[in-house]
Amino acid sequence: MKRNMFLILATVAALCFVLAHATTPEPPCEAEVVHTAQEEIKQIERERNEALLKGDAATLDRMTSDDYTFINQRGELRTKTEILTGFKSGTFKYDARQISDLEVRVYGDSAVVTGHAMQKGVENSKDYSGENRFTRVYVKQKGRWVSVALQVTLVAKRQ
Repeated sequence: MKRNMFLILATVAALCFVLAHATTPEPPCEAEVVHTAQEEIKQIERERNEALLKGDAATLDRMTSDDYTFINQRGELRTKTEILTGFKSGTFKYDARQISDLEVRVYGDSAVVTGHAMQKGVENSKDYSGENRFTRVYVKQKGRWVSVALQVTLVAKRQ
């Protein structure tokens, strides 16, 4: 009788263990999480580029933190408010802009993107056309990635 009771309890315990592990999905490994974040941020970069081309201040507002800082190719520091005002008023206008060579490095809830941009545009009556390299920093806030900083460097024309 004791042996039968032991076998029944052991079987029930084993079944409980198997069922618990069969119904609980394994969390994704860190490499999968990083790869997913990299792809998500690359998509955000493409959406941001489209918003710049369309002058879509609402989309740029949604993608950008309130304390955002931007150092442009001339070394000028701009805030989110200044950028949004420029697009809303039409003083910031891009006729063409292509991004490439996007590399994303994820560090938990932060990410650094480097890339290349070829653009034709005007900001405050100044020509902002040319070839640039950029570094953008993202932070995941309230479940979504937002840009917190951008640094752009003009690529010197090759002679």
